[in-house]
Amino acid sequence: MLQCGNIRLPVYGKINLLVLSVVVFVFSACDDTLNPIIESDQQATLWGTLDMNSDVQRLRVVPIRPVIDARLMEKVDLDLRSIDLTTGETVTWSGREVTFSDGKAGVLFEINLKIEPEHTYRIELRSSSFPLVTSAETTIPEVPIATVHEENVTASTGPTGLVVRGSQSVVWTLLNGEPHEIEQWYRFLEFTEIGFVDFRLPYDVPNSYDDALKRLELALDLKRQHDTLDTNLSLDQLLLVGLGQTITLLDNKFVPPGGVFDLEILAQPGTFSNVENGFGFVGAVGRFSVEWVISEKSARILNYNPLNGGFRIGNPIGPVTRLAEVALSPWPAVQAADY
Repeated sequence: MLQCGNIRLPVYGKINLLVLSVVVFVFSACDDTLNPIIESDQQATLWGTLDMNSDVQRLRVVPIRPVIDARLMEKVDLDLRSIDLTTGETVTWSGREVTFSDGKAGVLFEINLKIEPEHTYRIELRSSSFPLVTSAETTIPEVPIATVHEENVTASTGPTGLVVRGSQSVVWTLLNGEPHEIEQWYRFLEFTEIGFVDFRLPYDVPNSYDDALKRLELALDLKRQHDTLDTNLSLDQLLLVGLGQTITLLDNKFVPPGGVFDLEILAQPGTFSNVENGFGFVGAVGRFSVEWVISEKSARILNYNPLNGGFRIGNPIGPVTRLAEVALSPWPAVQAADY
């Protein structure tokens, strides 16, 4: 902060020297002594997520500089620990000095740690230079349940010729909030090579999330999805193996202003933060997947080449309910398309 009397002007990051010289000239007319930095309890910026889909966790720390020129700042000893408040287990992270992509110098902390669902973790940052502990807490989402309903695929003759329709629904329950991202997957096997071809379709149609029931129902237009795939892939050279769906959940505090991750807004200090005695945010993220197959009859009506032996033969199986898998290695997107 720049301060003159009761007037304060925030100073963030790098300052243009011309602008600074003008400010200093104007403020020099005041009776009070110019104090370019106002003391604050905010000691560091702490940013990152605890990722259920990774065995290695990373958090970035940037100490708040007490001087405008970072070259004049002494190195700060930093100690970062995480406490599993559910079990009481405390572990110490290892850190190394890095220069981040935005040009800021800081410390990247890492640890080999598997994050447990529904556990609450507290991150504590300490330093001999800090009078207080900089900390943040986050609660990991619960593993949801997915129910895949029987597909409904029909073919009929209309005035314009053959009309094919296909629909299916997937219901997710035990959700801690509306998913941050929904992805629809198709997996194929190539005729000529041994290997899978995976295709991701962003789910961009309205969904029916019920916050009271923590329930989400997703309606799939199988015919529309086939048409999108047919324009992007050579389906006559592929065998349909199965379908999949992945949802990304964040902890229930990981909600930016207006529900949109706008970098211009989030760049403002204190706008989006759960850090005590500091700035930034420590959240939790989990990706969950479910996979299934459709019947050979449905696949042929939709004009897919079904994988022999990999499909049911037409008899209804009813809804299939299963605990979703934590997607440690989510299906890779070799191509992506909107539909």
